[in-house]
Amino acid sequence: MKMKSKFFGLSAKLALCFVAALGTLTSCYEKEDITTVVDTTPKTVTYTISGSVYNYASLSGINGASVVLTKGDVKKAETTTVKGQFAISLTKLTEEDRGDYTLTVTADGYKTRKTSVTIYFEKAANQTIATHLDFALKSNEIQGGVIEVVAGAEEQIEEVQGVDSEGNPTVDQVVIPEGLFGAGVTKTITFTREGQNEEIANDAVRVWEGKPDGTTFVKPLQFIFKDKPGQNLNVYYEINGVWVKDTKGGKVTENNGTYTAEVYHFSRFKFSTVDYSCEIDVVGKSEASGEQKKAELKYYNGTNTNVEYPFELKGLRSGAKYGTPLTEVFANSVAPAIAIKYLENFLLSEDGGYSELPGDDFKNVTLETLLTVPAHNNLTGATTTETIQTIAYAMVFGGKSYTIVVDKLKDYTIVPSVYDYTHGHGIGHGHGHGDELNAGGGIITFE
Repeated sequence: MKMKSKFFGLSAKLALCFVAALGTLTSCYEKEDITTVVDTTPKTVTYTISGSVYNYASLSGINGASVVLTKGDVKKAETTTVKGQFAISLTKLTEEDRGDYTLTVTADGYKTRKTSVTIYFEKAANQTIATHLDFALKSNEIQGGVIEVVAGAEEQIEEVQGVDSEGNPTVDQVVIPEGLFGAGVTKTITFTREGQNEEIANDAVRVWEGKPDGTTFVKPLQFIFKDKPGQNLNVYYEINGVWVKDTKGGKVTENNGTYTAEVYHFSRFKFSTVDYSCEIDVVGKSEASGEQKKAELKYYNGTNTNVEYPFELKGLRSGAKYGTPLTEVFANSVAPAIAIKYLENFLLSEDGGYSELPGDDFKNVTLETLLTVPAHNNLTGATTTETIQTIAYAMVFGGKSYTIVVDKLKDYTIVPSVYDYTHGHGIGHGHGHGDELNAGGGIITFE
């Protein structure tokens, strides 16, 4: 018992020494100079989305387009474009504001665009975050749809929504007068304003189509619309794919950006500043030999008269081709597609003289004809040589000059290769006498 008591006493003394030492260390640590700083400044996050909204075809900014930011079904912010630009800011965002949003852009006459936006930021940090987005809106293919009315009994006004030549939302009016077809006459007519992509392609501020095609009016239809001021607009009708300026009464007047156009008959028509007058002349012609092709043939005419034998040669060229593709020739034209149509109409006319339009290359054809082989001649082959006629056209369109070169395969020259064996060559007949070439001898068959 005494031994246990002594051991316990020793353990207790060691424990007390450890506590004393620990106390000494703790005491030294507490004597160090330490300052703790607590930041009480409010943490804020600002998230800004800016960008542009513009016409997909013309690249011009769209004014008045609506831009709305939503999270789920809750609208968080909205604005409208000014000169095609917009900016939306969300301030004092918290952890709950992080996540996925939807940005929706709409404009009259255009298809709606949507995109997803994820708002993310660091926890407990002062941040200003900016994102830039651009939206190219495509115009509705048919602006206002098809309007059908029974016209002539009384004055009517129809409205068609769309956009102007700069992409701004607009409403056009069509005034249908009483007595459109004469006193007491009524008819059903339809008219459609075409999409802006067609207007841009045809260099017009408006393109319409009226039905029935060829309908004429005693009094004009009036198309009233707003567009960029100061444009010298005229009425053009599409005839056989070519725009022809109306010189029989159709006109366009302006009052401070409000235009009134008069239309006296129906087809496809437009209001445009471009005068599509066109002149085409032939300025040069030349001929030269083209490719040669050879064919081996084996025909023997053992008679005393000329005989025609069939000749076929594959892989010959035919037709006509442009020296330079028309898309390249008219690349800088005010209206390339219309310029090409003018030229094609001319080439297919009586003055142009083409039954089929030239292409970007010649066609491949097979020539089938008959070759004449003289009496007692062996036909061993034939050589076909092309004759190429090159024609240069000078065309003035939209105030600019263009040169178009056409290579036309005019015809072929066929030269047969024949081997003549008659008297004096010791082949083909004997040497007897008489009126006939073969008198006195037998005919040798050519192998």
